Amino acid sequence: MIFDNVPEAPPDAVFGLLGAFSADSRPQKVNLLVGIYKNEQLQNEMMPSVIEAKSQVLPDVSLADYLPMDGSRDFVEAVGSLVFGDGNVYGAQAIGGTGALRIGGEFLAQEVGKTIYIPEFSWPNHRSIFERAGFCVETYPYYERTRHEFDANGCLAFLEKLPKRSIVLFHAACHNPTGCDPQMKEWAQIARVVRERQLLPFFDFAYQGLGDGLEKDAAAIRLFLSEGLEFLVAYSCSKNFSMYCQRVGALFVVTRNGSLKTKIASQIKRIVRAEFSNPPAHGAMIVTHILKGNLRSQWESELEKMRKRLHQMRCEFVRRLMAKKTSTDFRSLLEHKGMFSFIDLEKQQVQQLREKFGIYMLDNGRINIAGLNHKNLDYVADHIIQVI
Repeated sequence: MIFDNVPEAPPDAVFGLLGAFSADSRPQKVNLLVGIYKNEQLQNEMMPSVIEAKSQVLPDVSLADYLPMDGSRDFVEAVGSLVFGDGNVYGAQAIGGTGALRIGGEFLAQEVGKTIYIPEFSWPNHRSIFERAGFCVETYPYYERTRHEFDANGCLAFLEKLPKRSIVLFHAACHNPTGCDPQMKEWAQIARVVRERQLLPFFDFAYQGLGDGLEKDAAAIRLFLSEGLEFLVAYSCSKNFSMYCQRVGALFVVTRNGSLKTKIASQIKRIVRAEFSNPPAHGAMIVTHILKGNLRSQWESELEKMRKRLHQMRCEFVRRLMAKKTSTDFRSLLEHKGMFSFIDLEKQQVQQLREKFGIYMLDNGRINIAGLNHKNLDYVADHIIQVI
């Protein structure tokens, strides 16, 4: 038969383990896997401001037409202002941050080059996205395991040796999976090398507001903009608007020559037309309504509460770990930002946590801090200490 020789693909690194968690019948099991924000009761919930915006927008919608191929201009302008502050930057609506990465990847593979450099530790889907877009995917040093921090020296030394016009992926804030971000002085050094080597950065910006706040999380991108550098940004509204299943995102292309925007837009729209033709309207309308209406201050307050909960859980987690009188110093976790932290565990230790105690994390030791609450902190900390 025609499909008899189709091989079975390996399970996804994140969602594959989620199936095992769901099938686990142990009452004390803990889900530290998927990057979804959870409240103190470990419930996934849509932000109240988003629910209100949805109720205000959708009853008035009588749209029976397509959006433009590159999406709603109002949405792109509203999100662009959130990312860049001021600045006339071309953007296109995308199907989530993943769709923005894929569109940007195809555009760069078509116009710039066929190799992209991603951090040695990165979101697992980055490699798949860019390989499918036609890239050879290479890695650069990012995380220093001895000091448990961003490897500034290794990263800069690597970037300084790259060929001109090389494409380099950066996480704008709240690095996934490590939680380690460059400091602003290190971003300034990276920007200097980018300028000298004529590199093209591609920022993945999926967690604005969950690290140090809306403005500070955008600082690296705004630095590169102020330096007159050319780069791309893939933006996701999944986490900071709790719009995971609505798939709302945007791609931005920053160029020094403003007259090129029309040409760039024509190529982006050409790619979109072949991929999904037009983006969906409702999620973008909700985000636009929040950012341009009277719900914005409420949304910012709710986002700040989410950020503070993540910070509190990270601090409490470190305190519980350090209280165990272990020889391992976990205080470096306090410097991490956003939803994820990297715990330096061996794969067999992670598997032991999963099989013996029902504590689920990625094999590389990445945990979702939002999966912790005051009821499971001691349980998780105790058994991490036990396996190390």
